[in-house]
Amino acid sequence: MQMLALPVLAHWGWVQLSIPAFYPLGAVLGGYVFGLAMGWAGGCAAGLWYKWGSGDWGCFAALVGMIGGAVATEAGPLRWVREQVQQVGSAEEIRTATLGKLLGAEWIVYPLGGLILLWLARSRANTPAGAWSWPRTGIALGLLGILAWPLSGLAGRFFGMAVLPGSTALLDFAVTGQRSSLNWDLLLVLGLPLGAYLAARQQGPVCSEPVPGPELVRALGGGLLLGVGASLAGGCTVGHSLVGVPLLSVGSIVTTVFILLGSWTTGYFELRKKGSR
Repeated sequence: MQMLALPVLAHWGWVQLSIPAFYPLGAVLGGYVFGLAMGWAGGCAAGLWYKWGSGDWGCFAALVGMIGGAVATEAGPLRWVREQVQQVGSAEEIRTATLGKLLGAEWIVYPLGGLILLWLARSRANTPAGAWSWPRTGIALGLLGILAWPLSGLAGRFFGMAVLPGSTALLDFAVTGQRSSLNWDLLLVLGLPLGAYLAARQQGPVCSEPVPGPELVRALGGGLLLGVGASLAGGCTVGHSLVGVPLLSVGSIVTTVFILLGSWTTGYFELRKKGSR
C-alpha cells in the first residue's frame, strides 16, 4: 500500500519523502548483527517496546541494552567505529539509491506494488480464532505507515515511522530534561507499550512472570547488539523494512536481507542446540 500511495502523495505535494541512507558496509554488517541479536533480545526494536507493554520485563532489559548500544554507537565510545564503517563505499549517489533510479524507471513502483497487493489478496492465512491474519496486519501497518508521513510532517519531520530515534530521545530527555527531546519520535515509541498494554488488558490482567538472571543478561546483551547493529545500518526493521523497502530504497532492501540472514543464523544454531540435547 505504501509503495502505491506514497509516490502519489509526494507528486501532489502532500508529503515530502526521504530515502533511508545506504551505507553499504553498514547495511551488511549492521543488518546481520541486528538479525543475530533479535533472537537473544526477544524481538526487534518495535517488538521489544510492544512486549514490554504486555508484561515482558525481559524485553525491558533488552530495551535498556538497545538504547545503550545505540547511544554508544551514535555519539559514544563506538562512534568512531560507526563513522569508519559508514564511510566505506558511501558516495552521495549511493546513499540515496533506489531501484527506480538504478533502472532509470521510477514508475516501476506501481506495477510492483500492484503485484504485491494482488498476491496478498489471493493469499490465505491459517489464523487462530480471535487473532489478526497476517494480510490484515500488513494492511493495517501499511495504512499506519502512510499516515505517519503527513502527520510527522506537521511537526517538521519528513520521514515515516522509526523506532530508534525515539528510543534514544527517551534517554536524552531523562538525562538532560530538555523539552526538545519530547518530539514526534519519542511519542511514537511511548505509544507502542501503551497500545500493547491496552490490547493485553482485553484478555485479562497484565501480569509479568519473574525472569531468571541468565535470561536477563542474555536479553540485555542482545539489546545492546540490536542498538549497535541498527546504528551501523542507519535504521532497524521499522525504518528500513517497513518504510524504506516500500520506497524501493536499495539500502533498506540490502539491510532487510541481512537482517533476515542474521535471524536465520541464530535460529539455525538454536535448533541444532535443541536437537543435540
